[in-house]
Amino acid sequence: MLRRIITGLLLVLLAVSVAVDAAPRRRTSKDVKREKQKTEQQIARTRKQIQENDRETGRQLDRLQSIEANMALRSDTIIRVQMRLDSVNRAIAVFNDSIARLEERSAALKASYGKTARAIRTRRQGMSDMAFIFSAKSFGQAWRRIRYLREIAGAADRQALRIEESQKQLAQAKKHLDVLKDTHSTALARLNTAQSALRTEKLAADKLVKNLRSQGKSLSRELDRRRWQAQELQRELDRIIEQEIRAAEERRRKEEAEKKRRAEEQTRLEAERKKKEEADRQQKEKPSKPVEKPVEKPVEKPVSKPEKPEQPEYASEAEADRRLTGSFESNKGKLLFPVAGRYTIVSNFGTYEHPELSKVKVDNLGIDIEVPSGAKARAVYEGVVSSIFRLDGYHNIVIVRHGKYLTVYAGIEALAVKKGDKVKTGQTLGTIYSNPADDNRTRLHFEIRLEKQKLNPSDWVR
Repeated sequence: MLRRIITGLLLVLLAVSVAVDAAPRRRTSKDVKREKQKTEQQIARTRKQIQENDRETGRQLDRLQSIEANMALRSDTIIRVQMRLDSVNRAIAVFNDSIARLEERSAALKASYGKTARAIRTRRQGMSDMAFIFSAKSFGQAWRRIRYLREIAGAADRQALRIEESQKQLAQAKKHLDVLKDTHSTALARLNTAQSALRTEKLAADKLVKNLRSQGKSLSRELDRRRWQAQELQRELDRIIEQEIRAAEERRRKEEAEKKRRAEEQTRLEAERKKKEEADRQQKEKPSKPVEKPVEKPVEKPVSKPEKPEQPEYASEAEADRRLTGSFESNKGKLLFPVAGRYTIVSNFGTYEHPELSKVKVDNLGIDIEVPSGAKARAVYEGVVSSIFRLDGYHNIVIVRHGKYLTVYAGIEALAVKKGDKVKTGQTLGTIYSNPADDNRTRLHFEIRLEKQKLNPSDWVR
């Protein structure tokens, strides 16, 4: 009986325990807070991963740009070397023909010389020159033989000289041919090296393109981000330039108003002077009257001419603008390049399809120049630093005004100038930013404008 009771109690306790475990457990505020923190951490990790993916996509795009620029340079090199090889091959063929003709001519001269010498010895029956002369039957015949021997000797000397000259020409032609063959070998080796490097770069580009295409949304985000940064730069440049144009117009308006005021003042003073002269003349022409007590005439103070106002600063700036415009324009195609030393143009001016990524359009209002780490930007022509500002993706941007023309240098980290500075041609503007997260890749964005009009920098710099 007791055993049954105990067994029943155990079954009841077991059922209660199962029921308790099966019942939903109430969530406390701590549980909610813990779950919220966990969710936020997961979101932060996801966001960080997306950002890192986007940065890696950006690095790959930069590397692809560099490889494409190198490939273009390699292709140009291959074309130039191939043209050089073709030229050398044609020159070698010409010299081979020339050498063959010279050898034939030299052989013919030698054969002719030998034939002439044998004929002379045969006619003279082996006599020496003296025996040939003294065997003459008369003095006249002896004289004719002397003249004959002289002519023969002269002809032989001339023929020997021709043979010698022919041999020299042949030696020079062979020497030049050897030089051409060395040039051909060097050019061929350079061609093979360039072609091998191009193949390697092409494989690397194909791999990068494949990776970029597989990234999908990350690539789209990075391309959109770059487009937005470029548009933001152009909006800010347009705003600054518009502001400068309005300021220049205001300076010119004030300058013209000041000139007009000075002209009106000069006209007024001239009219007063003439009026006074006329009054003096009329006073002198009046008839004389009885002598009266002279009345003291008040002493007139001389009319002082207004002081010439100082030339305002804006007038001199406007004059400098006009003076520099022609100089800058006349140097089109000869302006200094914005960086010194080795460089590669990785993105050209204009709107065009990306050479590797289909359906990706590039819209560049300047040129992007890749340089070694530590390179500096320099002024392409003398002018005045009209503005310096900063934007995400471009770091410091320096605008140098050359009259109506402007040059824009974007991507400067450490500035060497400030707003208002007058700069000379070639003067350092600052150190170009190197990206430590992208193998210290260093790039300068450079633009040239005629006020708001965008110009192709490659047409202006050398």
